Formats: sequence, C-alpha cells, structure tokens
Amino acid sequence: MRTSIFLFVLLLPALTLAVSVDGWMDVQTGGDSLSPQMGRLDLGGLLKGGSWGLVVHQRFSHEDSTGVVPRILNSYSRTDVDFAIEVGPVSINPDVCWTVDIGDKKPEIVLPLQAGVANRDGFIRPGLGIEADVSEDIHLFARGLYWNRDLRQEDDYDLAWTETRISGGLTWDSPWGPSLTVAGLNHRTSSDFINYEATWSRIDASVAVQPQLLPANMFVSGDVTYSVYDGSDFNDHTIADRLTSRVRLVQMVIPSVSVNTTFESVIDFDEGVTRSACTLAESRIVYRFMRSNDIASSIVIFGKLSRSSIRTERVGIFSRTNLYRGLSILFDAEARVTPTSVAGAGPDRKRYVFGPGLEYQFGNTARIWGIVEQERTNLATNQNWWRLRAGLEFYPGSFNF
Repeated sequence: MRTSIFLFVLLLPALTLAVSVDGWMDVQTGGDSLSPQMGRLDLGGLLKGGSWGLVVHQRFSHEDSTGVVPRILNSYSRTDVDFAIEVGPVSINPDVCWTVDIGDKKPEIVLPLQAGVANRDGFIRPGLGIEADVSEDIHLFARGLYWNRDLRQEDDYDLAWTETRISGGLTWDSPWGPSLTVAGLNHRTSSDFINYEATWSRIDASVAVQPQLLPANMFVSGDVTYSVYDGSDFNDHTIADRLTSRVRLVQMVIPSVSVNTTFESVIDFDEGVTRSACTLAESRIVYRFMRSNDIASSIVIFGKLSRSSIRTERVGIFSRTNLYRGLSILFDAEARVTPTSVAGAGPDRKRYVFGPGLEYQFGNTARIWGIVEQERTNLATNQNWWRLRAGLEFYPGSFNF
C-alpha cells in the first residue's frame, strides 16, 4: 500500500503536467398553460491529456404531458461517460450511457408477440470501439454495444430485455479521391420473460466523395451506401435492402452570407418492389452584419422538408441584433407540419410559433437569454397560448495543469 502511494506521488507531477480541464453548463427552462414545468439541465466536463481524453456529460430533462399535447418522454436523467486513448496508430474508445426515467408517469413501450405494453424505467449501455490506421490509406474500425433495458409490465415483472450490437469494417481512401467503405453489423434482441429473440444483420458498401479542386469558399461532399439486410423487424416483416444517397453543399456567396444545404434520398428494395422510403431536403442561410460590434448580428433562415411514411415540413427565421456591448434583441418565428396522435386532430398538426426575446453575453464565459413566444396550432380545436423559454450557458474556460 505504501509503495503504491509512493509511486502515485512520483507520477502525479508527470500526469498533471499535460492535463487540461474544461467544463460547461447549459440550463433551459420555461413553461406555458399546457406544460408549466418544462426544463433541461446539461452539465459536462472534459479531462484531456496528451494522448487520451475523458468526457462526462449529465442531462436532466423534464416535460409535462397533458391531455391536450401528450408527449412520449416525460422526465429522465442521462449520464454519458466517454473515454478515448490513442496508442500509436490505434485508438481505443470505451464508453457507457446510463438513462433513468424519473417521475410517476413512465413512458410505455408496445411489446412484440402481442405481449402487451410495458413501462420503460431506463437502461444502461456500455460500449467499446477500436480504430486503427493500417496505412495512410486504410482505416479499420470495430464497435460493440450492449443494452440492459429496464422494462416492466403492470405487475412489476422485469422483462429481462437485452440487446447486443457488434459492427466493424474498413475504409480505403483511394488515390483517385473517393473513399470506399465496407462494413458489417449484427444486432440481437432477447427477452427471457416473454420468450422473444430476434437477430438481424446488415452489410454496407459505400462510396464517399469530397472534391478538393473547388473554390476556397465552397465545400461539397456526397456519399452513396447500399445496405443488404438479413432478418425481420418487430412485426416479423422482412427488412428490405436499402440504397441511401446524400449530398451536402456549403457555399459562402459573399463574405457575409453563407448557405448550407443537404439532400438525402432513401430507396428500399423489398422482394422485387422498389419504393421511395424517404426523401429529405434541408437548407440554412446565414447572414451576418454589424461585425464591428462586440457581438456580431445575424439572421438565420432555415427550411426542411421530408417525405416518408409520415410528412414533416418546417420553415423559420431567427435573428440576433446587437444593441450595446453584450446586449442583443432576439426574434424567432417558425411554421411546422408534423404528424399527431391527438384524438380528433387529423393525421397532421400545423404549428406557428413566433416571439421576441433578449440576450446578454458575458464575453465567451456566459450567455443568458429569454424568449416570449406565442404558439397557434390546430388540434381537436384551434389552440392559442403563450409560453416563456429562458436559458443560461456557462463556460469557465480551459485550465491546464
């Protein structure tokens, strides 16, 4: 024991010499007549050495669920611990995620095999990832995940629900530009209590392109992935093979205006039938002005459109106009179309949210803000209400030892 303490004292200066510590906090709160106790607290810390890093993130989230606007997630606590270490060309990344659903009302999960409904109390999920650079052009990766889910039926019986996922593959950066990746994945789900066991696997082949001979103010990337599935889903339906393609474009039109656009298309091949599974287009335009002030002012216009088994549409604007030093006036407006399960509301729900706010930034250390919003939505009847959202972000900076 004395020898261990003596060695630790000798190594302590060397360990702390190249260690930096970062921490942050983000608090958001708010409420309205439908959900008077909405809030979220994020706490995080980073401990980093020369070839290793440890990140700890803690989140507490709370949302009320009412008869007018039911929600799936009520209140939960999630802890993420992520450790990474590099040993030469090899990177080892063990991590763990622990989630606990808190409160009297637990989220409900529909079980397979017509086994009824279970309450979700949380889960613990350890994982381990390993990556290695075999050469300048070949990169190997592998990852294993294990879920132990706390699912209980009304009689408080534990379903002994576990899931295991193992994946791995390699990426080759070809001398012609494109990167080729071949990967495989196997997922197994089992519950001894309801006698359920299901396994599915997938093989991916993808090509990614990121042209280099472009203007300095332009970035383009694209990838195409073909996935071959073997297995069935919870409804005992065969999982279709899938082709996924994605293109991203970032363009600085002028020094004060930039555009970020993403297109994505997913096509399923199901026993000789070809169908579009999802189509998505998303764009964001950022305009920055009054850059000579302490806080740069900006206007962000964004839009998103997706079509799958459900339809979602979203368009909005957010602006920050600096008034004096760290004080800025905020404004946001958003229109959204999403599915809804509210009785009598129809398949889609339209929402319109807008409102002003204030913000004060204390340099790079802290930011406090608040927004008063009005929401109009069509549920079983048209609803109209006000709500308040506020937040505090705190970052004390990095400390080196």
